[in-house]
Amino acid sequence: MAARARTRPRTARADTSSRGRKRKSRFSIAKFNRPGIVGPVAILAVLAAAAIAFDGAEVGRSARDWLLRTFGFGLLVVLAWALYGAAASWRGWYLDRGPFLRRTGGVVAAGLFAWGLFGLNEAPWTAWNVSFQEVSLGGDIGRRLVSGFLGKLAWISLFIVAASLLAPGPTRWFATHAPLWVEEAWERRLPHRGAAAFGRWVQFILRRPGENDDEIVIGAGSFERLEPMGRTALEGAPVIFRPSIDPASPSSPVGTGAAAAFTPLPAEELELEEPAAEVPEEEEEPSEPLQLGLELEPKSGWQLPAIEMLTAPQPSIHRKHDNAARAQLIVDTLASFGVDATVVEINEGPTVTQFGVEPGWEVRYKDVPLREENGKALLGPDGRPRTERVEVSRTRVRVNKITALQNDLALALAAPSLRIEAPVPGRAIVGIEVPNDAATVVTMRAVMETKEFADLEKKTKLAIALGKGVSGVPVVADLGKMPHLLIAGATGSGKSVCMNSIIAGIMMNATPDQVRFVMIDPKRVELTSYSGIPHMAFSEVIVDMDKVVGVLQAVVGEMEARYKKFAGVAVRNIEAYNKHPRILKKLPYWVVIIDELADLMMAAPFEVEKLICRLAQLARATGIHLVVATQRPSVDVVTGLIKANFPTRIAFAVTSQTDSRTILDMGGAEKLLGRGDMLYMPTDAAKPIRIQGVYLSDAEVERLVEFWKDERFGELAPETADALLEEALAAQNGGEADIEVEFDDPVVDRARALAIQHQRVSPSLFQRRLKVGYLKAAKIIEILEDEGIVGPREDGESRRVLAGTAVEDPA
Repeated sequence: MAARARTRPRTARADTSSRGRKRKSRFSIAKFNRPGIVGPVAILAVLAAAAIAFDGAEVGRSARDWLLRTFGFGLLVVLAWALYGAAASWRGWYLDRGPFLRRTGGVVAAGLFAWGLFGLNEAPWTAWNVSFQEVSLGGDIGRRLVSGFLGKLAWISLFIVAASLLAPGPTRWFATHAPLWVEEAWERRLPHRGAAAFGRWVQFILRRPGENDDEIVIGAGSFERLEPMGRTALEGAPVIFRPSIDPASPSSPVGTGAAAAFTPLPAEELELEEPAAEVPEEEEEPSEPLQLGLELEPKSGWQLPAIEMLTAPQPSIHRKHDNAARAQLIVDTLASFGVDATVVEINEGPTVTQFGVEPGWEVRYKDVPLREENGKALLGPDGRPRTERVEVSRTRVRVNKITALQNDLALALAAPSLRIEAPVPGRAIVGIEVPNDAATVVTMRAVMETKEFADLEKKTKLAIALGKGVSGVPVVADLGKMPHLLIAGATGSGKSVCMNSIIAGIMMNATPDQVRFVMIDPKRVELTSYSGIPHMAFSEVIVDMDKVVGVLQAVVGEMEARYKKFAGVAVRNIEAYNKHPRILKKLPYWVVIIDELADLMMAAPFEVEKLICRLAQLARATGIHLVVATQRPSVDVVTGLIKANFPTRIAFAVTSQTDSRTILDMGGAEKLLGRGDMLYMPTDAAKPIRIQGVYLSDAEVERLVEFWKDERFGELAPETADALLEEALAAQNGGEADIEVEFDDPVVDRARALAIQHQRVSPSLFQRRLKVGYLKAAKIIEILEDEGIVGPREDGESRRVLAGTAVEDPA
């Protein structure tokens, strides 16, 4: 036993020593048996043998020149690829196969793109014996990469591939927003302006020295809306005004200050230009400064305001929303309540962002036990029967399950209010409208410069710019097809701004000969700024509640008189009447603006309702349209009879769902955000359209009113219908109107001074010059007749002036 005990330790020591010898011998051999060491040693050995056998310097120069000629600066790209490979091997990027392949493909594409960029440059550089002007900076390889049209197209594609693989997030963001930028630039006509500026620059560069240096020739044959810089072009240079129509005509632009287009004349005409002394006096220079406007017709003398009078749209500066994150939050919130849905589209508008949600499926499953061929149940490892889950039924998620979670979605999105449109008209989706953190201001000019408004403007003079929808698409409408408009909204919701935009939009595109306004403003603050414009059908804005019924009766009388005119020429509407060959003077459209219907209904509810409903039923064919607004859309103001005759309605933010149902016959307006956020219900839509209304500042309204009240339009202003109003007021009072005019009245003194300046006078002349009504003007005529200043009535309303030195009345 002792011997055995001694032999075992020796055996263990012997085994330990043998293992130690084997470990040492294996370590010393494997240390140098590696490809990373053997490969470079072999290459060095081959290079050393080649240097001994051949001329090493000559071989090096040849190899260097071959590398530069073949690769060029592409050697830097190869070096970058080698560094990337070393980094990938050192950091172990190749272990994550998917991202490594995507990143490697991007690096290769970016390198080839840079190599092709070198290949496009043939700089006159020389390095050793290689001229890069012959082979390009990218060498032969770089030059061949971009050779031909297909090569350049493939080279550009390499940049897109590299960007998509190396930076997929920014590339996706750029691809999503680039079309929006292009669309915005096209709406603002930036490419057109850039092309026009480039064309002017090319003309300036190609202009011959000394040509048109000292004079600017203005051709009055074409009238355009001038850019603001057109005025400064006249300073510091003599002007030769060459009208294409008779300057002696009363409608000549020389006398009215019409805007002219600057047209440079050819050199042949400049050489034949007459001296300034021989030019007639009326053609030497315009008698009035040039105005920004568009000449409508050579015979009418009217000018339309230039679009530059309106404020230019400003770019949005508010923070962009992470719509992808909000879309995912909507999906997660619905899923937490057991509703399967997917966000399929996102439309970001000026005020809200609409997320298009597609309902998913409600799937029901059933557990079915598995059995063997003999019918015996299969048992699992735990001894229980094994089952298989089988789909039993699949049904669509009901829409009301999504709409019922409106408050929960608002809580998850931290939104003050949500509006769910289920479904979106014409789409198989549910629209969830989430308010933006900051609303973008939609200016009136931004909508008027769009293609949609330009197309509508060519068809009608009653084009209206309403605003932009939830997807940023401009929304325009034709008041003639509405044919009447009912507007309701709480105080401060944007109702007055909407009415101002309707009036201003018509004034921008129609002259007083084409459209006339009848304005009723019981509040005395909203529409009084338009007093004095030539578009007014009556001489003033009606603010007295006692005259409201008479005004509506006068409009009804105008409607009946127009129907009699239609019957005389056998036509049915105003469009056919104005196109009739026997009609020399066209009838203008009338737009009746009523700012507060509630005040009218409180003063005379039965008369007002009867007259408004009569106009709404019959006035469309005669070209008379109503725009009625109220801030209290209750059933006693917006009665069922009035609402039935106003198919087109606009609802701004209201206080309750009851008010929303009164104006729209459905809820939704109580969830609007205010400040121009509206629901527009056209005649051909089953559901209202959400719009951010256009904004028109007070300064823009003042500029527009001052343009139309300019003195150059004083002689062109059409006669008002005050005689019709006075007759209606007299009939309302049960007899003649009580018009008292004294002999010592200052108005009579002004009438005397005005009469001795003309050969003939009429009540319409006194109405325009003295700003009085028809009956008062007729009373003044009678006083002047008693004084012997004017003679008795002859043909028509005009009277011959008998006293004083008179000149022919240009009117």
